[in-house]
Amino acid sequence: MKRFIFFAFLISLLGTVGCTQKKPSSSVEDLSMVSSIAFDYISEDEVRMTVSIPQSTGDSQEITQNYTVNTSLIQDGFTEVSSQAGKMIALSQLRTILFSEEYARKGDVTVIAKHFYRDATVGNNIHLAVVKDKAEDILKGSFPNIPSINTYLHDLLQPKMHTSFSPFTTLHDFINAETNTVSHSSMPYLEKKEDSIKIASVTLFDGGKMLETVSRKQSSFIQALKGLDKLAPLDITLDKGSDKEELHIELIENKVKIRSNKSLDSPQVSIRIKLQGSLVEYKGNKDLSKDEDFAKLQKDISKHVEQEVKDLLEKLRKLEVDPVGFSEYFRMYYKGKWNEKLTEKIIASVEYNVSVDFDLLNTGILK
Repeated sequence: MKRFIFFAFLISLLGTVGCTQKKPSSSVEDLSMVSSIAFDYISEDEVRMTVSIPQSTGDSQEITQNYTVNTSLIQDGFTEVSSQAGKMIALSQLRTILFSEEYARKGDVTVIAKHFYRDATVGNNIHLAVVKDKAEDILKGSFPNIPSINTYLHDLLQPKMHTSFSPFTTLHDFINAETNTVSHSSMPYLEKKEDSIKIASVTLFDGGKMLETVSRKQSSFIQALKGLDKLAPLDITLDKGSDKEELHIELIENKVKIRSNKSLDSPQVSIRIKLQGSLVEYKGNKDLSKDEDFAKLQKDISKHVEQEVKDLLEKLRKLEVDPVGFSEYFRMYYKGKWNEKLTEKIIASVEYNVSVDFDLLNTGILK
């Protein structure tokens, strides 16, 4: 009896092993690992999707295979790409999603973002950007100085000091901004510049659609208002008729204090910005070795930046967007459930009181 039980157990074990061996397995060689995806507008019901798949060669070089399909459903598009590639599409290595400006304005970026956000195989650290012309052309373009477009885009959309004006929006950032009720989302705006790709400005979104762009300098001020410590270098032109001054300043520190009067009927926001920077280059008539001239320049810079911030806030008011999140300074005191209509009410009627104090570090011999 014991011998029978032993043989029965052995047969069962071998059968289990046999069944296990028959299960299909997917290796990396069986998959097409997507690195970048571009979306272009066709119509309300259809989108043009370009998928970029890097492939390593035997000599350690990388080539890129691109597949483009027109589809009404993203998943159907991936099925078609898999058919073209002869391999199953995998999104675990997805790093970048691009949208053409036409799609960003006419389509719904949130719908696509949510599709990837719900996919458990996709990470939340994917970076998003809008492209001036066709997004497809970025992935398929010929750039002699860019060996790998996928690696280049990934590096371009990572935070760096000289591009810290950009929000560097991730999939998680965009979904969070689009689904909360106190702020609006934004993302980098890319342009082809000769043989390269640059972050030219920043786009503002509302309800999944692109509204407008703001300049790099304006975006830098938005980052300052959001409390970012390290900001991109600042170029300023002080033009007073015949007395024209040009400055390049490396910003060292940013401190901002924002307070509201808590009133929804007559909302007011007080903004105090304190910036510290080092004057790297100066072109003008002042002798900065003299304390009087240096103090005058510092005061002029403070007034200039203050006015530029006021102009930016007025532009945001006209666009009816709040990428900074000023409405939060009213929501935190509101007794009840906050909603988008209350945010819209704040944006439309808020008055800003802006003060900028610019601390310019001693420049020594600059004149």
